[in-house]
Amino acid sequence: MTPLLEVCGLSASVKKDGKTIKILDDINFSINEGEILGLAGESGCGKSMTALSISSLLPQAVNITGGKIIFNGKDVTHLGEEKLRGIRGNEISVIFQDSRQALNPLMKVGSQITETLELGGKKNMEENKTLALETLASLGFNNPQRIFNAFPHQLSGGMCQRVMTAIAVIRRPKLLLADEPSSSLDEESQKRCLSLLLERNQKDKMSLLVISHDLSIIRQFCNRYIVMSAGKIIEEGHGNSLPANPYTRELPQNQIGASSAETLLSVKNVSNVYTGHNLSHFAKIEKKPVLNNVNLEIRPGEIFGLTGKSGCGKTTLARCILGLVDYEGEILIDGQKPSKAAHRIQMIFQDPGASLNPTKKIGWLIEEPLHIHKIGAAEERRNKVDKMLLRVGLNSSYKTRRVHELSGGQKQRVCIARALILEPRLLIADEAISSLDVSAGVKILNLFRKLNKNSGLGILFISHNKDAVEYLCNRVAVMEKGHIEKNSTG
Repeated sequence: MTPLLEVCGLSASVKKDGKTIKILDDINFSINEGEILGLAGESGCGKSMTALSISSLLPQAVNITGGKIIFNGKDVTHLGEEKLRGIRGNEISVIFQDSRQALNPLMKVGSQITETLELGGKKNMEENKTLALETLASLGFNNPQRIFNAFPHQLSGGMCQRVMTAIAVIRRPKLLLADEPSSSLDEESQKRCLSLLLERNQKDKMSLLVISHDLSIIRQFCNRYIVMSAGKIIEEGHGNSLPANPYTRELPQNQIGASSAETLLSVKNVSNVYTGHNLSHFAKIEKKPVLNNVNLEIRPGEIFGLTGKSGCGKTTLARCILGLVDYEGEILIDGQKPSKAAHRIQMIFQDPGASLNPTKKIGWLIEEPLHIHKIGAAEERRNKVDKMLLRVGLNSSYKTRRVHELSGGQKQRVCIARALILEPRLLIADEAISSLDVSAGVKILNLFRKLNKNSGLGILFISHNKDAVEYLCNRVAVMEKGHIEKNSTG
């Protein structure tokens, strides 16, 4: 059987400060028609760059320096943009890691899905809308019409990920490159997305390259797997044999353990109503309850877990605590309202790429809060940045890089360093490890635990990852449709 995709001796590099840095080193693998290949490895190992090479979407700074990519019998390594447009979408499609960034913020979700069909030659608007609604429903949206008429900013990160999946599969491509397709999803949404991909794989013989740091997904979902480290393939085999290599065996380990009678964060009877224009009848004002009488308390030195399905209100509650959206009820941080306690609270946002200024270097981004609050002299600030980078598993060389040069996991670690640089009393971590491989994720969880132990830092840990919540948190609350369903000890 001739493979659908052959990656032969692929190498790529980037020039930085006059030096050439190799990011892909002699990569070789193939994918047959109807096959699911898993690609695993730590953050920054080259997984996403491999997918971007196949789809010819590499950043301008990255150059393919060797090898070739054969798709459906044709060498597409250096194919012109015009010919590539005929392949992308119709034959090769991508689920990007940063789903919210991949969506057009100025277009409604429905228009972005149907536009994909129109570009593929389907011109019947009614048929396109019907197919879009059916695809959204298959991904677990209870009201696909509302999602169809929404803008990306009106959806949670997990909802955006499912929308991105709908766009990627709706034209039934021959090959789908799925870069962390379920990392920002709750367990139920994750199952729906993976089930849809498996259904398309079986019905349409759609081939899949599934990039994930979650080895359990690759083990259960993939026919074969490859593991990368530092730009090289170091292991390959059948999905059910994972892991075999000692490096890979270290990836899937997770395990985790606060006190004080005083209250750091008090949330009492907090409700929030989204007010906006009805997207079907623009003149009509629509009010939708998002939070309903939420109550919780966090003590100094406590790690409090908040879990629940995508869209249940977790992130909205975090924004209320930060004072970014209006609410009814009472929120106090160290006895003060959020507006007067801004220096005591920091947040790690769900979408790391969107929360970092792409025009600035990493050192500047981490140091900026110190500038704003006029903390320390220049040399003192630089030393603090170096120490903070080391605490989150990066070295000082990252100071001169820009956001587009980092992997999703590296971006998240930069966001964590930026949040911690002011030594806040309360840290809100909104899906802080969803874009990290297991090894990097455990390091971050252990970092949270260490900070919590040594400095009395209170943490509101928002996640759909039950294992991470159980591992890290002292107490856990489950949110359902805007209210707390139950509290328990972690």
